[in-house]
Amino acid sequence: FFFFFFFLGGGGGGGVVAESGPRAASVSSILNDDQIREVEAYGDDDASLYHHRYHHHHHHHDRRRTICELFRPYRMRVAVVSASSAMFVMLIIMGATSLAMNRQYGYGLTTVSLVIQLHVCAMFIPCFFTGEILAFLGKVNTMVLGCLFFVISVLSGFTGAKISNFLFSLIALGMGWNFLFIGSTRLLVEGLTHDEQSRVEGVNEVFVQGFGAAGALASGFLVAQSWHTVLFCAIPIIVVNLGMLIALKIQRCGQTLMVDIPELAGARITDGEEDDGDDDHEDADAADAAAAAPTARESKTSSHSDSHS
Repeated sequence: FFFFFFFLGGGGGGGVVAESGPRAASVSSILNDDQIREVEAYGDDDASLYHHRYHHHHHHHDRRRTICELFRPYRMRVAVVSASSAMFVMLIIMGATSLAMNRQYGYGLTTVSLVIQLHVCAMFIPCFFTGEILAFLGKVNTMVLGCLFFVISVLSGFTGAKISNFLFSLIALGMGWNFLFIGSTRLLVEGLTHDEQSRVEGVNEVFVQGFGAAGALASGFLVAQSWHTVLFCAIPIIVVNLGMLIALKIQRCGQTLMVDIPELAGARITDGEEDDGDDDHEDADAADAAAAAPTARESKTSSHSDSHS
């Protein structure tokens, strides 16, 4: 699991440097004024920037981008990691909750089923307003909010074994899954064509369902140790995911700042045009001098011949 996060995360900070450096430096040479205004309208979400960049580079090429090329941007790897970790954390805690409540703490099946029912409601009822939250906060901020709900869920599980603790923990877990999973799937497909969306979604589903199955299987083994063992195993996954999201947020802030580069580039182009104008004047003067030189020589020769005569 940790190799998976390290591999897709690209080292976190290294991914930020690799993405924000060459990408941001080339923004001014790729986007025109209308595209820059569109990127600024997106605010926190720079998916249109990537779309225009790849559209610019691949417009005249009749080939499909490979999977490696599609997942080269750091945001794509963050989206897959976030969706996979959302499914893993949700299933490992939810699957262990019913066993812990019934076997370890002696709650009846009626109480256990109530907690699971409210958890499922917390997973899907927010879907009615998750779109508005995504539009208001942006995708990355919504995903960070989902991670924070996961943190609340784990802390609530550590604070006690009362029914209120389990209820609060599972409700926060369901809301965290909703925000993190929906935000990551929205982040995954931004700026891609329909064909590319289908391909990256297929790869994403392999990881999501694989980690979901791993979480469901692991929950039984871990809860056999203790309820707190399950919570301890969820902590590093949440921390790594949150760190990758913060790194992506820093990268996006850097790209937002680089949107101002075209103005400077325009100033440099203007200066270049002025220099070119001066050069043109100098060239024109040189051409006039070159044209005048034969005339001067001819007049000199004629005056010379007049004096001889």
